[in-house]
Amino acid sequence: MTHKMIDFIKTKGFVWKIPLASALSWALAEWAGSKHPYLAPLTVILSIQLTVDKSIQFAWQRVLGTIGGVLFTVWIAPYVGLSGWSLGLLLLVGTMIAAWLKWDHALMVQVSLSILLVMYFQSKMPSYPLDRIRDTVIGAIVALLIHVMVFPPDSVNKARKKMIHFADHLSNHFITTAHWVEEGCPSSNTQILQTKLQTLFQELHQATTELDKAEQSLRYNPFGTKKRAALKQLTRQMEHLRSGYANLADMIRVCAKWSESGNFEKTNQRLWADHLNTLAKLVKQWNQGLNDPEPFRPVSKESALPIKTPVQMENYLYPLALYTNAEQVVQDFQDSDRIL
Repeated sequence: MTHKMIDFIKTKGFVWKIPLASALSWALAEWAGSKHPYLAPLTVILSIQLTVDKSIQFAWQRVLGTIGGVLFTVWIAPYVGLSGWSLGLLLLVGTMIAAWLKWDHALMVQVSLSILLVMYFQSKMPSYPLDRIRDTVIGAIVALLIHVMVFPPDSVNKARKKMIHFADHLSNHFITTAHWVEEGCPSSNTQILQTKLQTLFQELHQATTELDKAEQSLRYNPFGTKKRAALKQLTRQMEHLRSGYANLADMIRVCAKWSESGNFEKTNQRLWADHLNTLAKLVKQWNQGLNDPEPFRPVSKESALPIKTPVQMENYLYPLALYTNAEQVVQDFQDSDRIL
C-alpha cells in the first residue's frame, strides 16, 4: 500500500501539485494583504504544465504579460473611460506595443487579459491592479517551486519507454520482412510492408520528440544530474535506433528491386530471410539492455552475429552501395516527378 502511494505521488504529480500549490498560494496572497487572493491559484492552475520547461515558459509569460498589461492600463485608462470602444482602443494599442517588442502570442494574450480585467475592476476595486501583479507573481513562484523541486516530471523515463516500444516494433518488423523475403518478396505484400514501415517511422518521431522534451525539462532542473547522464546515454542509443530503421528501410527497398529483376534466387531468399531474423534477435537482445534499470549494457561481442560480406564480394561492396543510393536519388528526383 505504501509503495503504491509513493508511486502515485511520483507519477501523478499533476493531480496533487495543483491543489497543494493553489492552497499555499492563496494563503500567501492573503498574508501579503491581497483582497483578491484567487488570482494566485489562478496563476498556479495555468502555470503547472506537463513538463517543467513549459511550466517555466508559461509562468514568466504570465508574469511579464500581466505586469505590462496592468501598468499600461493604469496609466491610460483614466483618460479614456470605460466603454466597448475604449476597451478596443486599449487592446489595439497594447497588442501593437507587444508586437513591436516582438512578444509572442502567449504574451499578447496575457497583456490583453490584464487590460480587460483591470479596465473593468479598477473603478470598482482600486486595489485590483496591485493585487493582480502581486498575486500573479506569488502564484508563479509557488507553482514553479513545487513543480520543479518536489518530484519533477520524469520525462527521461517517458522517453525511455517510447524508445523501448519502438525497438520492440523494429525487431518485429525485421521478422515480418524476413517472412516477406522468404516468400520471394511478393509485390502484393510490398505495399503493406511499406505502410507498416511508415507507422514505424511515426513511432520513431514520437520517441525523438519525447527525448527532446526530456532534454528541455532537465535544462531547468537543478537536481537532475543523474537524469542528465541517463539522457545522454539515451541520446546515443537513439542514434542506433535511427540507424537501424534507416538500414531496414534500405534493405526492404533493395530486396524489392532484387525481386523485380528476376534474379533473386531461392537460396538467396532463404539466406537473407535468415539474416533478417538474426538481426531481429540482435535488436531484441539490445532492447532488453535498454529496458534494464541498471546502467545500459551493450550486446556482448561473444554474441555477435555471423553476418559478413563474402570474400569474393568485398571488392564490389562499396561501389554497389554507391550505385544503389545513386539510383535511388535519380528515381526520387527524376524529371517526370517534378512539379512545375
